[in-house]
Parts: sequence; structure tokens; C-alpha cells
Amino acid sequence: MEETVRALLCDTRSIQRYIYAGNRLKTNVGASFLVTTVFEEELFPVVREVFGDAFDEESFTQGSAPIEALAQGGRALVAANGGGNALVLFSTDVTEETLRGIVRSFSERVLVSRPGLHLGAALGELRTAPAFFQEDLSALFGKLKENQNRVFPRVNVPYHGLTVSCQVNGEAANFFDAHQEIRPDAPQELRFYSQETAAKARAAKRATAALHKMFSSITERYAFPLEIGELGQRETENFFAIVHIDGNNMGERFRACRTQDARSRLSRSVQKKTEGAFRCLLESIDAEYGSYAAFLDLGTADGKPVLPIRPIILGGDDVTFVCPARLAIRYAKRFLEAMADPASVSGLEADEARSLDACAGIAIVKTSYPFFRGYELAEQLCDAAKARMRALREEGGAGTSWLDYAILHGEQAPTLAALRAQEYHGARGDMHFGPYRVAHPMGTGEKEHRYDIENLALAVRQLQGTKDAAGRWKTRPCMARSKAKELRGVLAHGAKEAQRFRLQLDHMGDHLPDVAEWAVYAKPENALWSGAPGNERTPYVDAIELMEFLPEEAE
Repeated sequence: MEETVRALLCDTRSIQRYIYAGNRLKTNVGASFLVTTVFEEELFPVVREVFGDAFDEESFTQGSAPIEALAQGGRALVAANGGGNALVLFSTDVTEETLRGIVRSFSERVLVSRPGLHLGAALGELRTAPAFFQEDLSALFGKLKENQNRVFPRVNVPYHGLTVSCQVNGEAANFFDAHQEIRPDAPQELRFYSQETAAKARAAKRATAALHKMFSSITERYAFPLEIGELGQRETENFFAIVHIDGNNMGERFRACRTQDARSRLSRSVQKKTEGAFRCLLESIDAEYGSYAAFLDLGTADGKPVLPIRPIILGGDDVTFVCPARLAIRYAKRFLEAMADPASVSGLEADEARSLDACAGIAIVKTSYPFFRGYELAEQLCDAAKARMRALREEGGAGTSWLDYAILHGEQAPTLAALRAQEYHGARGDMHFGPYRVAHPMGTGEKEHRYDIENLALAVRQLQGTKDAAGRWKTRPCMARSKAKELRGVLAHGAKEAQRFRLQLDHMGDHLPDVAEWAVYAKPENALWSGAPGNERTPYVDAIELMEFLPEEAE
């Protein structure tokens, strides 16, 4: 085995802004596919042209020990491809000028096929011995970051005097959509769009085909939606959810790998785990699809029923999907449970991927809300969930999965901190109780369970009540809907208002949601709050808000 190899590290920059530019799900999906396939379709063909059969492109996907191939007559091989970057290794007789030529040709191809996509590249050497590998790889990533901070390429055709702007992403509109590739639903609207938007729209078909192939056992009976309006929301319901999920402590897992082979095995296993967890989620949707008719209006596409979910990013431990607002918490919970369950996916190469904890952020927004801002909010919510997870971990708690959510009813604050300060800060403290923990299938050993997501669902169910098929009450709500809305206002004020409200409930024969883990908040002396003075918390606002965003008989 060679002790030193040459390395080319490439990555895609500003991925989120590229994917979520514009409010059309079709172009978001297409953009994600262009990012996912950029190295496979644009970089690797360039390397193949230079090295021919001496380029081992399959070693990474087939699970063979990649670096050993360079000692057996190979001159180039794929060591990593995923998560927005690719690592290609070369034998030491390959010159730097050859590598620069590969980067040049790769960049030219991307400018044509994927306008608007920013790239980064770094050249270096890696010592393959375990004692030096991680150090050299970190230095290579540092060099890549340095190059990104020095080079700011133009990747779109610039404006000139008579250029109109694209209504999707604001770039120069230099593509005429004569064949309705971008708006097939509006045949009367022939418009100019940017070349970037056109490339994304064309890629959406390929993305859907790849998704159907990946989950063929499900998609032989169902179709994935291509527009937000196809998720099943009824005309009176103008909300959908953007769900962003990210694995916990994945950087630590990869830094613990002392060889490229170990990193490759972990990367493949994480990808397989993510796809398997999403397959588990789709199977659960299939099992309950008939129940959705009670609160969704799902159509058909290509003669198949449309699924109420669309993954946008499904790579490594990074997942983003959209779904109806009513199903967002249910779907996020199931996905996190499948990721944490060691038995949900079999045949993984790396033990580190058998059980993966992750955190989720759920942004519930109106269909007209800017998609990129909605995604940014989902990211911030995921970060808030991770902060809670890390805080408990530092206190000696077990690794667990958490989720947090926010509901935007209008053009509210652009950051999560500002939103919470404006809308969820009462006289006594924080009126948002989350983030919430998702139960681990193997148990967490935690003594404190007040933040378990099951408690929130139970409280919502009691506020909603349950009915039978004829619409008769099986279980009456614990209080009238009007009183629940009044409670939200009461919680923004002091203890006297809360105590007065409690007396009214007792007089009417109503009561607060009966949740054992929330008993401390229901005590008369605590007046619906608990915690240190000035920094108290209450769980009831979350339950009240979710009455409209969880289906009845919720999990």
C-alpha cells in the first residue's frame, strides 16, 4: 500500500441557498438532485477521460478497500462521495498540473449543466497510515475552506440593460419556457425564466424517477407530489411543514475514523440507515393512508394516489422533507425513532450507524411564505433541539433524539430568537415548552420525562376530545375550545389571572389536561407555571397551538 497519495477534495458551496431559491417545490427538488449528482455526473467523467480504466469509480459504492487499489496498478479512485463533497485519490506520479486541469474541466461542465451552483476545490497529499491520516485530512479541509474565502466566482449570466428578472430566483431571465417545463399547470403563462431555474425544473423529473427507484416497493402503488399544493391541504388550510433533520455528533463519529476505509464504511452505512429509516416512514404512511381522507384532500398522479410527503434532501444524516402541517410532528417522530432503532435497517457495515440519534426542526408556515426563510427557521429549530440534547448530555444524560417546532401565522420575526421573544414570552417566563424528546426504542434511563413528546400529544388529545364515526363524543374535551384559547391569553399574564382562570374551570366542571409528568404545573399553588422566579416555564401554550395542527386521535 502506498504511504502517501495525492488528493482532490471538491465540495458544493451555499447548498441551501441554491436548493431553496424560489417557492416552487419542483425547482427545489430538482436543485437537490443536481447537487446530489454533481460529482457522479460531472467530476467523475472528467477523471475517467484522463485515466481511462486506471480510474476506479466503483470502489466506494461497492465497499472495497479503496486505497489498496492504488497499489495494484490503479491511478485514481473515488474515496468519498456524499454530504456535498467528494474525495478522489491519485497515485503520486500524477502531477499537480493534471489535477488542476481536472478541476478546470469539471468547473466548465458545471457552469453549463448546473448554472448557479458554487464549487470549491483543494489539492493536497494524504499519508495513509492511521497515525497521520486524520491530521492530513483535516489540513485538506482547512485548505478547502481557505480557498472558499478567497475565491468568489460568478456562476450566473449577469444582467444587461434590457434583462428582466426571473420570478423564481431573481436572476437574469434568459430562458423562454416554450414547452411549459417550469409551469405545466399554467399553459396560458409563457414566461422567461433564468437558465438556473430551467435546469432545476428539468432535473425534477430525474429526481422523481430516482426516488421511485429507491423506494420501489412503495412507489409501485403511490406517486410523490411535485408541488406544495399537492400535499393534501384542504382549501381552508393554508399551512404546510418544512422538516429538517440532522444527526447528532456525526463529526465526532467521522473524526474517530483513523483510515479512509473506515470513513467510507461509516459514510455508506449512514446513507443506508437514512434511506432505511425513510422507507420505514413510507411504510407507516402506506399502512394508515386510508385514514387521511378525514382531514386531507389527496389527489392522484399518473393514475396513482399521491403521498402526503416529499423528500427534498435525503443524504447522509441530513434530511429535509415537506408534508402537511397536521402530520409533521408524527412523521418527524417516526423518522427519529427509526434512526435510533438498531433493528430498523439490516446489513450495515459500520456498527456506529446501527443506532443514530438525531434532532429535528419543524417550521409550520403558510404556502406563500418564502421557502428559504422557512427552511432557515427549520434549521434554527433543529439547532435548538440539539442545544437541549447537548445540555442534558453534559449533565450525564444519555444520547437522545429531540424535536422542536414553530408556527408562523404571518410575516413574523425572521429569527427563532426574535419570534420566541415577541410571541412566546409571558410575564412569568417562557411560554414555549419545547424542545421535546422522542423516546428511544432501547430506553434512555432518564428520570426526567416531562419533555417527552408523548406528553404533548396526550395533552392535545384531551383538549380536542375524541369522536366516533358518527361524530358523537367518545371523550369530551377537558375544556371548551373557547376556554382553551382564553387560557393562552391568561398565560401571558401573572399568577392572579391564572388562579382566577382555574376557579372558572372548576366552576364549569372543566379541567386542565391530565398529564402525569406535568402534574407540577397543575398544582393550584403553582398557577400553571413552574421553575425559578422570572424564568418559569409552562407547557400548555404548545398544546393549545397544536390543537389545529395535529389530527384528532393523534399519536
